[in-house]
Amino acid sequence: MAEQPGLLPADCWRRLFGNDNPVAIEIGPGRGEFLRAAAQATPGWNFYAVERSWTRTLGIEAALAAAGPPNARVLWGDAGCVLPALPAASVSAVFIQFPDPWWKRRHFKRRLWTPHIAPAIRHVLAPQGELEFLTDVEDTFQLGLRHLDAEPGLQRASIGHLERHETNFARKALERGGVIYRAVYRRAERQAES
Repeated sequence: MAEQPGLLPADCWRRLFGNDNPVAIEIGPGRGEFLRAAAQATPGWNFYAVERSWTRTLGIEAALAAAGPPNARVLWGDAGCVLPALPAASVSAVFIQFPDPWWKRRHFKRRLWTPHIAPAIRHVLAPQGELEFLTDVEDTFQLGLRHLDAEPGLQRASIGHLERHETNFARKALERGGVIYRAVYRRAERQAES
């Protein structure tokens, strides 16, 4: 079965960033620390973040407007809805860092790891594109692994722990003696259609 193309035109990244550089998406950028640092450190890439919180989105937009970098953008929305609308196989990397675990059962519907997110990630990742998933909550890590492992077209490339990471969430986790769990997945090459 052929992949659906998405709702936005194939050249939406060129229209948004004004170039054809590779695109990385961060799902849930929080305060935007990683987004800004990665965009500054890698000017040959474009960085696009999808944030569910309106107030956090406004804060990130203000920081980007004040100090750049010019290759970073943020969108207020739900990643499970936004990613399927993007052009298929158009993104080189996806980053998920410290998603909210939403501990209470009545809040489970707000969790990132639902049955819809892994197919949405696979949809946007280009062949050999990578997803990096970080969290300090083991249950959230295991839930993410279950969804990602079950998604055809995504292959686990590595799993382990990080000793250091330069975000506020990571520093807090490490200071209290926690562990940062890390998994990397790759989008497999498209299978020949029969």
